[in-house]
Amino acid sequence: MNDVNQTAKLICHAYLNLIPRDAIDDDTISKIINDKISSAIEFQSVDKELLFELLRADFSIGSGAITELYDENVTPWLNDEKVNIDFELWNRYKLEMQKNDPSFPVNDLDDFTDKILDKCVNPKETKSFDRRGMVVGHVQSGKTSNYVGLINKATDAGYKVIIVIAGTISSLRRQTQERIDSGYIGRNSSAFIRENENKIIGVGKYKVNTDIYSLTSSYYKTGDEGDFSQSVANRLNIPIGKNPVVFVIKKNKSILENLIDWFSKDVNAKIVDGSPKLFDVPVLIIDDEADAASVNASKSIEDIKTINKLIRTLLNLFNQNTFIGYTATPYANLFISQEHNEELTTIVKTKEYKIGEDLFPRDFIINIKAPTNYIGAAKIFGFENPEGEEKEPLSIFRAIDKFKGFDNKNNPIYEGDFDPPFFRTINKFNKGNLPEYLPKSLEKAIKSFILTCAIRRLRGHENKHNSMLIHVALLVKWIDRVASLVNEKTKEYANAIRSEDAGILQELNELYETDFIPTTDNVLENLDYKDIRIKQHSWKEVKGELKKAVSKIDVRSVHGTRSTNNLEYHNIEEIDYNRHENGLSVIAVGGSRLSRGITLEGLSVSYYLRTTKMYDSLMQMGRWFGYRPGYVDLCRLYTTEQIFEWFNHITMATEEMRNDFDEMTASHRRPKDFRLKVRNHHGLMTITSLAKLNFSKNIEISFSGTNPQTYQLLKTKSAIESNFKNFQSLLDIGNKPFEIIKHKESDNIPRYVLIKDFDKEKIATFLDNFKIDLLRIKNARLGEYVLTQTEIKEWSVAIVSNTDSEVFIDFKGGSKKGERAKNAKVETYNINIGNQNVELACSIRNQQLLRDGEYYLISKNQIDDTVDRQVDLAVSDLKKNDAIKIEREKEKKGLLLIYALDERGTPNVNNGIPIIGYSLHFPKIENEVKTSYTTTIFDSFDEDPQEDDDSPNNDNE
Repeated sequence: MNDVNQTAKLICHAYLNLIPRDAIDDDTISKIINDKISSAIEFQSVDKELLFELLRADFSIGSGAITELYDENVTPWLNDEKVNIDFELWNRYKLEMQKNDPSFPVNDLDDFTDKILDKCVNPKETKSFDRRGMVVGHVQSGKTSNYVGLINKATDAGYKVIIVIAGTISSLRRQTQERIDSGYIGRNSSAFIRENENKIIGVGKYKVNTDIYSLTSSYYKTGDEGDFSQSVANRLNIPIGKNPVVFVIKKNKSILENLIDWFSKDVNAKIVDGSPKLFDVPVLIIDDEADAASVNASKSIEDIKTINKLIRTLLNLFNQNTFIGYTATPYANLFISQEHNEELTTIVKTKEYKIGEDLFPRDFIINIKAPTNYIGAAKIFGFENPEGEEKEPLSIFRAIDKFKGFDNKNNPIYEGDFDPPFFRTINKFNKGNLPEYLPKSLEKAIKSFILTCAIRRLRGHENKHNSMLIHVALLVKWIDRVASLVNEKTKEYANAIRSEDAGILQELNELYETDFIPTTDNVLENLDYKDIRIKQHSWKEVKGELKKAVSKIDVRSVHGTRSTNNLEYHNIEEIDYNRHENGLSVIAVGGSRLSRGITLEGLSVSYYLRTTKMYDSLMQMGRWFGYRPGYVDLCRLYTTEQIFEWFNHITMATEEMRNDFDEMTASHRRPKDFRLKVRNHHGLMTITSLAKLNFSKNIEISFSGTNPQTYQLLKTKSAIESNFKNFQSLLDIGNKPFEIIKHKESDNIPRYVLIKDFDKEKIATFLDNFKIDLLRIKNARLGEYVLTQTEIKEWSVAIVSNTDSEVFIDFKGGSKKGERAKNAKVETYNINIGNQNVELACSIRNQQLLRDGEYYLISKNQIDDTVDRQVDLAVSDLKKNDAIKIEREKEKKGLLLIYALDERGTPNVNNGIPIIGYSLHFPKIENEVKTSYTTTIFDSFDEDPQEDDDSPNNDNE
């Protein structure tokens, strides 16, 4: 877009931003263009149709929203105080955000930060306060923009000290400092501290009356030079409590100790009960990545881990403090103990300090929903929304392995071209076997990145950043070798493209035709927002940009080693996008420094092998989440089937957690009432680091208003036979009447067999005896739960029949396999329902059923639908899942739905019986008797199969 078109778009955005988003339609946009652009002489050359389409696409993006839980002690104050606050810092930040990106939803950010600040304590309070909160966002979703906006408003309101704890990695701390410099301070902190130069950047171009000082800087040479230093702070001699002062620090023992010690020496510090205290200096502490290192992982409240202890000590130094943890994965934080021993103390540099209470967000939790243009786990891996609508994943996943069968211990065997030269798990036995070549799948990923860079040039992104992530190991020696091999291969491709080698051009052409074109079609069909920049291009157009695209690609090795001694690949320069005004195209090969916190600008292609068994770590590793304007169709995730399935599972668990949160918000519950309800993966994945669960030895599970179901079924012969026998026993009901429900009277096959007023003892026995490998169900004692819920007035059992299927199972008396019916797709089976015979249909419910592996994976909509979920209710014409839940609560009814799956999904078993699964529907229960299990079920799990690259081991990063 040329300058005139860009200016026209900026002007239109400025006027449209004055209108509420939900009031903007096509007519509104057309009127703004006609009134402000069409009549202006300087805009006669503007393409009005293109401008309209661009604006319509921008304003079609649905904004996020927030839901919140807060304690009764949290009282609103901001609206009453606004008349007394000059929001000069916020206003300039808002202007800067709009200038940089006219489509940025700044009005939404204004609302969000108002609600967060309103949950903090008014800094003008004269009494002591201690506020704990948490903001839950999404990985790579604009969290930093949110808290930079918040600290601007907090400073306007009167907070005097801002401390941002920016992760555990130096590069992330520096990256955060740069964002604070540009969006809050308004000058380059490195130039100011090192050279006393007032170098204006970002918001600094807008004049305000408030002068903000930073006692940390973005300076970087080998490590932590810009982090907090007492000598630098003493040299600057900025008084605490007058001008606002900001600190951006790494989550590090010595840094935190130095900061605590320095504050304790302030002239206004007093000794209270033997511990230093700063009075009437309201402090706001933002803990970025609050689930990492901040949570106490010790076994008792007295034995506290260092980082957790020091953060609590730092907070307790101030008699007026507010702490807000920001995270996309709050699992560990919700297990923090609320017990506190007020007598606990610690020694920091010879002084004794009282340790404040733990960091559980007792006062408020705010959940920020992602806008529609955010590409997160739900879009990449698919999910079901609260209305029961299935959301298919975008087709950007590329499997780099395939299930081949089972070993003699019944463990699944996968085969991929990456193993060798890479390994699925790197350990002490194979870590010395460095790769000698790249697998074909990684070569394909590199070619995909070259194509992506070329196509983005066609879409006007020639000066935008492009990034590719390669994460196959944590060890420096491995990272170094892989980076060297990737660099060699990339240069080989670049030379071949420059010389117009027919072989490489044919390979790229084939990849473009077979992969990129159909993927773009799929994304255009399934994207739930408009993006007119996504379109198809001819191969001739793409080919014309290849030379320029590949010539910009640089391969960087990202690890903690600063010396090139003993390294094969010497390009270890820090990735600094700010130094590349015309765009940086980089292939980043690294370990943990790429897997949490750091932002890779314009990330499009990821090649990922690392595994973890923790929900929070797995989600944080998703660097490919974020905003991809104009190129989401070009993104690719190359990884294993297992990692993809784990991500698919954690996506369901996270969406379930957020839905539970929203339900609790509607009923005005408090943070301490919030109980984490996540599905535990089958014997492989735990919620968070095991050490962080020590205070949750008894985990209570609530099934009130929920729908536990067997979306994953064992594929072993013994499990299938046992569950079928269990099914037969359940239906041994004698002469008890049951109801046959058909779609229409002429149907031969019923839609349901419905048995009302069912004996809950028999249901409990069925649930207890069902063979399943889903920990949340297996360990929750579902049968016991059913028996103890006295508020449930009636239980029903419904056997679901798929009448649309061409596949039928004949349920008749007995248990042996019957003869195959004429033209039937499967064999017939014999079973009694009481003393009667009923024929029901059975089918393969989902294509996932046919996937090789040790489990059947069935999407929720394939298990039951909105009609199934209300079959037992008096009111049964409800359209939405939420309405069904409300009606079930009114009628106080429980439902056990049972479905049968076609045996064709078990080609290696062939035992001639269907696969049985179930779906339970509980009403919301006011006086619930909860079931529980203990964390000892996780004791056999390891947290991570690879060595940690931040450990003292010299082999590690």
